[in-house]
Amino acid sequence: MLYFNAWAIGTLVCCIFTILLFTYLAFLKNKTAATTALAILYLGAFVLDLGFFLSAVLPAPIASFHRFLTIPGAFTPLVSMVQLGYSYPRNIHRKESRIVLGILIAASVLLTVDFAFRALQIAPQFDFKGQIFNYPHEYGARVAAAIMGIVLWFVVVTIRKALQFKGEERRALIQMSVALLIPTFIPGLANALFQNGRVSYLWFQWIFVASTLLGYFAITIVFINNAVERTSFMTKIVGISLVTILLVVQLLATVVGIQSDENYDQMHIQEARNYRFATPDENSRAAYILEMPMRATLSSAPRTLFRREGFDLDLQAARRSMFQSLSERSFERRLPRWLDLHGTQLYYAFHIEDSAHGRILEVGFPYLDYRSFQDKSARLISFITLALAVMIIGLYPVFFSRNLVRPLNTLLEGVGEVNTGNLTVSIPVLVQDEIGYLSESFNKMVRSILEGKQQLQLYAETLEEKVKERTLELSNSLQQVQQLKGQQDGDYFLTSLILRPLMTNWNKSQLVQTEMFLEQKKHFSFRERHSELGGDICVTGNLRFGDPERPDRYIMFCNADAMGKSMQGAGGAIVMGTALNNIMARSASSDRVLAVHPRSWLEETYRELNSVFRTFDGSMTCSCVLGLVHEQSGQMYYFNAEHPWTVVYRAGRAEFLEEELMLRKLGSPSEFPFQVIERQLSEGDIVLVGSDGRDDVEISGGKAGGERVINEDHELFRRIVEQSAGELEAIVRRVKEAGEITDDFSLIRIAFHENAGRLSTERDMLEARKLLDAGEYEPARDLLLQSMRRPESDMSPAEMLAGAAYQRKDYATATEALEQCLEFAPDSADFWYQLSMALKQMRQFERARDAGERVLGLQPLRIGNLVTLADCYRLLGQSARARELLQQALQQDPQHRAARRVLELLGAST
Repeated sequence: MLYFNAWAIGTLVCCIFTILLFTYLAFLKNKTAATTALAILYLGAFVLDLGFFLSAVLPAPIASFHRFLTIPGAFTPLVSMVQLGYSYPRNIHRKESRIVLGILIAASVLLTVDFAFRALQIAPQFDFKGQIFNYPHEYGARVAAAIMGIVLWFVVVTIRKALQFKGEERRALIQMSVALLIPTFIPGLANALFQNGRVSYLWFQWIFVASTLLGYFAITIVFINNAVERTSFMTKIVGISLVTILLVVQLLATVVGIQSDENYDQMHIQEARNYRFATPDENSRAAYILEMPMRATLSSAPRTLFRREGFDLDLQAARRSMFQSLSERSFERRLPRWLDLHGTQLYYAFHIEDSAHGRILEVGFPYLDYRSFQDKSARLISFITLALAVMIIGLYPVFFSRNLVRPLNTLLEGVGEVNTGNLTVSIPVLVQDEIGYLSESFNKMVRSILEGKQQLQLYAETLEEKVKERTLELSNSLQQVQQLKGQQDGDYFLTSLILRPLMTNWNKSQLVQTEMFLEQKKHFSFRERHSELGGDICVTGNLRFGDPERPDRYIMFCNADAMGKSMQGAGGAIVMGTALNNIMARSASSDRVLAVHPRSWLEETYRELNSVFRTFDGSMTCSCVLGLVHEQSGQMYYFNAEHPWTVVYRAGRAEFLEEELMLRKLGSPSEFPFQVIERQLSEGDIVLVGSDGRDDVEISGGKAGGERVINEDHELFRRIVEQSAGELEAIVRRVKEAGEITDDFSLIRIAFHENAGRLSTERDMLEARKLLDAGEYEPARDLLLQSMRRPESDMSPAEMLAGAAYQRKDYATATEALEQCLEFAPDSADFWYQLSMALKQMRQFERARDAGERVLGLQPLRIGNLVTLADCYRLLGQSARARELLQQALQQDPQHRAARRVLELLGAST
């Protein structure tokens, strides 16, 4: 007789799902290797689940033979999973996959035969927690280890492929791999823990069922979403619905099983309590009753009050159990019992405390009575499960065929007709729901396309006449536009001619250098002349302040941006340029020395410029930075009238000189009092002043929908200055690379003593030449060494020192100077030759030889080097090489005295 329980329902659910999945995949046409492997996986999983199902419904020793199904049933899906890992979504290791397949099949067969051979030699044991006849743990340890090994190899294969794949292939592989590990790795790990005694069989059962159902569900979802084979919409609906229903059934079976256990315990505990006062009759379910005094000793044995025929009681085991309940004061709980000496008679016992008679009772009930109680509800759920599966598979297609599949197929047929060019098609509306609405919309769309096509055809027939009419109209309009544009470009060109001479870089200082860049936004052409127009302006010049006998020279700089576009901005720039150039002409004409402080001049200049723009009553304003830099000390005075913040580049870092708004634009009322900003520049500092075109950059890769995105990060320009090391051309290039410039863009670069090192070097060399001419070598040497060691120094001081030191036989200094010269000119044969000579005089023959070889490579026929190099080889004891070099020298000049002298020395040494 078959007895159902929650474990039986769970394995039955798995059996139904796996056989249906196998059937579905087996009948797919044009299957890929991955789909075939997945079908075999489901077939093996069905055999595995069937074995577990038989073990659950047969509470008899014969059920232990389920292992002869579950072991090959476990190896088959695992081997298929590895092949699926190789072939999904495509196989890139075909030879390796065939070899691995052969190894895994052979190992699976050997392990199955090994287990069968050993298991047939022992009797199975019953596990009450798992409610199953099984073999000892150690008999399945090898199989459990092999299962985990196969799973780990699958992980290795998929990780290796995931590193090689990209895009959709990698995503599909990772999804399928994770889904496959749920019903394989998790049960495999639980089985290994069970074989090692770490978890009970009951826990293994629940882990197996839950992970199997969830894993199969995940695999099905991944397969449906990524399958290359053609799958129908109905298949997806039925598959998803079936999985959902089976998961719900398993959850219901779990809840019912737990409740059934509680009901069984309550009923049988109550019956056992009744036996404190009466003995069982023929209709009672009790199999035996034992009693033992509460004050019994270890030697006391329980006494049999009642026992049915057909089995022997193991009183020693009962005594130990009853003593444990007494010591723990734990009663009325269900306890497993193997009460015959052979362990085939199975019972559940309850310990009842009988205080009135000073004893403890053990009342035993047959195990099959428990299974029969469980079977009442579990069998019903099993029949319901089968009925639901049949209903879903059989009735879903019928139900959805009328309401979903047929309307969709009709709609697809209509789409196919439209694709062939048939615009007269009209599909029937079969149902009044979303699909019916979609069908009506489709019919309206087709009618609209047909009407549009007819209108287009009519328009095409009269197109030629319409084109002639429109062309004539357009030609007349273009002529008018061209005339207007010509007039406008003439105005633009005239304005640009007026503005151009106002933008001047009159700074003549060698210590404070200024560079300007200006690019207006508006570009135009007039009579084949290209020009630009805008509101930015840059002006620099020189002013003198202080004592007329010894005046202080200052560099004036101004960068301004008149508000408005094109003509309006250009008009403001003309006003600004005219006023400022007039002020400069008045302040610097006839070598004038201003008897005011630079702060006062800036204040007066601001008031004059502001007054000019205030006359326009707000219709014309101008932002600007205008300042003065002392040529010698680097003291800088300036004001910023609502212009972008000034940047100073110093020692590789760029910083803003202002932190807040301090003055409004020229021509605008200002709530701030006028103030001159004072900063001290250091040698090498670079100040950069620019208009807001430097920040108003349209950033590439803006928001969706074509919306313009203008840069709002005021730190962008500061970072660009750092990245460009303060170089004007690099700054302009990087700003343009950041995005499209949307406004006039101008910059002034003020470099304070940027070339001071070069000027100092020139002064030092001039002074050193005077000292050498006067015969004072040592002071000249020290001065030239100082110039050589400056970071910005060039080759000139080293070259002068090398010649002077060699003439005065200061070979160590000459060597140092020549080595620095070679850093600038590494391929100079003259420097290498002089270095070789100096090193030879210092008796550093190996270094002299190496320098001479460099000369030989650059000038193979240089006789002086050939002789010097041959002498070095002689002094190093390499006579053969020395003779070879001397022969080359004598071939050019047989009478060369130095060569013959070295040859004589060479002969004497040998």
